[in-house]
Amino acid sequence: MSVISSRLPPIHCLLAFEARARLESGVLVAKELNITPSAVSHRIRQLEDFTNLTLFTKVNGNIVLTPDGQSYLETVRGALYALSYFSTRGRAASPKQKLRLSSPPTFAARMLIPRLEEIREQFPSIEVDIQLSVPLIGAKAEPADIDFRFGDGNYPGRNVVKVLDEKVVAVCHPEFARRRGPFKRVADLRPEYLLRCSIDPWRPWFQAAGLDWSEPESHFSFSDVGLFADAAAHQAGIALVRPSMVGEHLENGTLAVLFPSIMAAPYYAYYATCAPESYQRPEVETFIRWLEDNLYDPASRYRLPRKPVRRASVG
Repeated sequence: MSVISSRLPPIHCLLAFEARARLESGVLVAKELNITPSAVSHRIRQLEDFTNLTLFTKVNGNIVLTPDGQSYLETVRGALYALSYFSTRGRAASPKQKLRLSSPPTFAARMLIPRLEEIREQFPSIEVDIQLSVPLIGAKAEPADIDFRFGDGNYPGRNVVKVLDEKVVAVCHPEFARRRGPFKRVADLRPEYLLRCSIDPWRPWFQAAGLDWSEPESHFSFSDVGLFADAAAHQAGIALVRPSMVGEHLENGTLAVLFPSIMAAPYYAYYATCAPESYQRPEVETFIRWLEDNLYDPASRYRLPRKPVRRASVG
């Protein structure tokens, strides 16, 4: 291989030679290749030295190809065409479509990141770009093909598919329960034990538990459901969680479910939203449908039964 490669002329010289023969102007070649006219002349001289051929000559003040130059040009053009053809054909055989996702931090960390290997297997021809967006504090991602949102699903002008709708349960660290409990009945709870999350209120769980309580006033309040759960895992108090979002905590024992029979449908869910024109792209619709199916796991004892897909009206 090293013997063959040592006989090959520099590709930048071949490109300059082909362009000079085609455009018949050193200035135009310089503009096309984004180099100086003197660099064009230098590359052609370098190619002539390499091939030991005179490629151009001057006739009546014009620079024209010599017979050797004309013959060599046919070889060069054939080689450049072959290289260009196989490069293009290779790209066509394995195109990479880019799919831009915008997501709240917790949904990205707990639901998307753990599924990256599955995503790679399911969508080998799609390059996925995940960006973070936190609308409550004004942190917005660049325009995305799919925008995951945590809310009530009312997003006019966009296609909306509910991808995660799960009942919430109360959880805390076992050591917190040992110190502050035991929590055998809901009456054993104290409002000061309950952590607060501005986007996931306690009211639905209170109703399910038969408690006529107002939202708790504790020392700590959060605007992110992930931080809300992590605080409970660090023994700061009791939080409300969707079990699928804290699977790792439940598995390693840093969180335990209190009163497993008390589950509540929260006010908000996670939705995949996109512009109507984006939804027409096969990779966008397929990805949303796959994720919707993937997140609804009937093996989870805390999941709600699957609900029909809801789409916002467009128009």
